[in-house]
Amino acid sequence: MIYEIDLEQVYSADDLQDLVEQTLPVPDYYGRNLDALYDVLTDGRKEIWEIYFHHTADAKAVLGKYMKALVKMCGRAEEETQKLRVTFD
Repeated sequence: MIYEIDLEQVYSADDLQDLVEQTLPVPDYYGRNLDALYDVLTDGRKEIWEIYFHHTADAKAVLGKYMKALVKMCGRAEEETQKLRVTFD
């Protein structure tokens, strides 16, 4: 599965989490935080997920530490499962 998340109009962590909920098949009880996203990304699914985050330079400028934490968390998730590829451009 290929998922594309455009961060061009992201101005807060809530905006980013809105896009995650709209784009990825998250459960109804999704916690809207990076720990909950980590759980979704490493849930043991059978298909490979490729997630592309676009306009990340703009998001890094606006979100600062939250965006750095997202990138780091996605790297850890990729290390944990062979079924995940995350790209930031």
